[in-house]
Amino acid sequence: METVTSTETRRPLRDDTKKSALLFNMIVAIIIGAIVISLLQLQSPKVVSSDSATTEFSAERAFSHLKEFAISPHPLGSKEHDRVRDYLVQELETLGLTPEIQKVNSLNLPRTWVAGGTVENIVAKIDGTNSSKAIMLVAHYDSVAGGPGVADDGAGVAAILETVRALKENKPLKNDIIILLTDGEENGLLGAKAFVEEHPWVQNVGLVLNFEARGNEGPAFMFETSDNNGWLVKEFVKAAPTPVSHSFIYNLYKLMPNDTDLSVFKEAGLNGLNFAFGEGVGHYHTTSDNLEELSKESLQHHGEYMISLTKHFGNLDLTEAKKGNQLFFNIFGSFMITYSDQLVIPFMFIVVILFAITMVHGYKRKKLTIRGTLGGLLVNLGGLVGSFLIGLGLWSLLTFLYSEKQWILGTNNTIGTTYLISFSLVVFAFINILYRLTNKKAKVGSMMMGALLTWLILVVVTSILLSDGSYVFTWPLLFALIGVNIWMKLEMDSWKSHLVIVGFSIPAFLILIPVIYLIYMLASMELASVLMVFVALLGSLLIPIFSTLKIKTNWVMPTEFLTVGILFILVNSITIHNMPTSEHQKASDISYFMNEDTNKAYWVARHPLDDYTSNYINEDIKKGNTSEFFPIIKWDVQYAEADHYNMKAPSVTVIKDEVEAGKRTIEYLLKTNRQAEEMILQSVSKLKVSQLLINHKKIELTKKQYSKDEPFLLTYIVGQLGEVNVQVTVDANDSVEWIVADRSYSIPEIKGERPVEYSTYGDNSFAMRTIRE
Repeated sequence: METVTSTETRRPLRDDTKKSALLFNMIVAIIIGAIVISLLQLQSPKVVSSDSATTEFSAERAFSHLKEFAISPHPLGSKEHDRVRDYLVQELETLGLTPEIQKVNSLNLPRTWVAGGTVENIVAKIDGTNSSKAIMLVAHYDSVAGGPGVADDGAGVAAILETVRALKENKPLKNDIIILLTDGEENGLLGAKAFVEEHPWVQNVGLVLNFEARGNEGPAFMFETSDNNGWLVKEFVKAAPTPVSHSFIYNLYKLMPNDTDLSVFKEAGLNGLNFAFGEGVGHYHTTSDNLEELSKESLQHHGEYMISLTKHFGNLDLTEAKKGNQLFFNIFGSFMITYSDQLVIPFMFIVVILFAITMVHGYKRKKLTIRGTLGGLLVNLGGLVGSFLIGLGLWSLLTFLYSEKQWILGTNNTIGTTYLISFSLVVFAFINILYRLTNKKAKVGSMMMGALLTWLILVVVTSILLSDGSYVFTWPLLFALIGVNIWMKLEMDSWKSHLVIVGFSIPAFLILIPVIYLIYMLASMELASVLMVFVALLGSLLIPIFSTLKIKTNWVMPTEFLTVGILFILVNSITIHNMPTSEHQKASDISYFMNEDTNKAYWVARHPLDDYTSNYINEDIKKGNTSEFFPIIKWDVQYAEADHYNMKAPSVTVIKDEVEAGKRTIEYLLKTNRQAEEMILQSVSKLKVSQLLINHKKIELTKKQYSKDEPFLLTYIVGQLGEVNVQVTVDANDSVEWIVADRSYSIPEIKGERPVEYSTYGDNSFAMRTIRE
């Protein structure tokens, strides 16, 4: 580390503590103001009442549909599913359309397994006056088995119905409008797969607008586009009244193991945009995804996108060749910045050149040295690692102390946001202390440029490897470098220099704060360690302030940050003690497993035992993995032995078993003996599968070789039919062994009523047996 020379000797801060305190308060006010402005973009539009003009979209009118069809779980294959299907068909007919039901035995390979079921897509069309290609509005009408699916994806379906009604009241559009309410999305994107493979209208689709939800509130944001999105993004920004979108989030989404119907449409070569709201993730796929919990503002945002984009694209030529990609992000409220990804590398070089100029400028003014800057880089990297560990350590401590309420910690928006703020304050205290200590051994300019060198590395890496997200680092660094050049001309610890530093850090807060919040919203505080690295990056832009501004002593500022942060943590933790409540629910689940091979059955709970699940698991409680007694499922659970309830495992009938040309073809009929909704087939032995037919439909496997550690897996929704035909061709010398199981969306005995302060992903029962050749 460099030695601070006499020319760098700091003039003591003004003895007038009031002026120092005033300056500190001004800086805090500027930062808070920038944060508030940055979050203004994350707002949903106001709800339009049912008394509004008939040409407008009204969330209240859309909500009236939800009250009719999203009142209980309606998964694929259930009787309630059929009622919902019939209601939606009737409503489309009432709106003057001629809907059809596309009934297909659909098979898909979502990831590493085969998913299947007989889906019933609802398809309709509004003819255009002179169509180039069609705009297709998509939402899935099936729900998970555990909840009524009001947000996921009833909100999307209801918004489509209201959008169709409003469109019929407006002037006709040039392009056709296809309405596609997909089925079986929750079971492996089955409806979307059926449409692209077998429906003739797929050839006429020019643009897909898909609507989803991963929570029950918050702004609906456009989080995914098809490739070559340049034209789409430009037109999206023109048309959407209150757009919320960040291409950095899209980059992250591509790295996550999540899919929606749009994934299937993109694979089929269709252009599209994907929309979802995602706050309130604790309600996702649970019983609390209900009418009472849905935000009508989020529903209004869905509809605002639908009607504005449909009307806009409905009069454009959708056949034009679409080339190039755009970066896009909100900056002030609904104001968005977009530019071509072809500019990413040129912008990167501009920043690199400006960094070099700044280094020369600082060196000439004796504000930094090369060696000191490299030392500053190491210090800043240490700060990022320390911040990562702070986030990891605090979150690990909280989840340890509140292990029985970990679900609330990870999914409750109020709790999570408060912890996000408190952790950030602790990190700011840590960064403050770090740079006050290094200030005694190194020039502030060296420390600052070392930190900005970290940013420069991130700019170069993201520009090359993650171009859609490069703006997150490029523009904050560009403005920070301009600010540092001005700062170098000023007295280092003057009020002017501090205001210049905080002023030129504002772009970073405007860009990074929404990104931090959206990452938190998508992944929860489980990513606290990563989120704190972003917070530390923001803090590194304030190094001159952290290093030289003091109120009475050097330790007042970090002490205040740390005190407030810890206070927030303590208050939040006290709040958790009073949970769960009916407003802040806890996850509760119970499942029943029966293994016919061992003649044993178990009650199983994936979440900590509670007042309800203790009715089932209360004696000889064990902790372990379900694979210990039910090899086909791998959950970490608490469990206890249970009665049998005269439950039978699925029956297996061998219809055909033939060997020809070194290949063995076996045809099975798998049938549930207890009206279970889903059938599961998993290989146990080593197999080479050359051909597979499900209900006489062939599916092309991307993988042929299977082993005990990487088995073949099929999940098929048999619904009310209760059976599935499986024909598999393997090598003649393969030893054939399978586990056959069924899953019912109910349990064999209900012991009491689940309290209102608990929600559930649904209670299930499983029965299995092994079959061998």
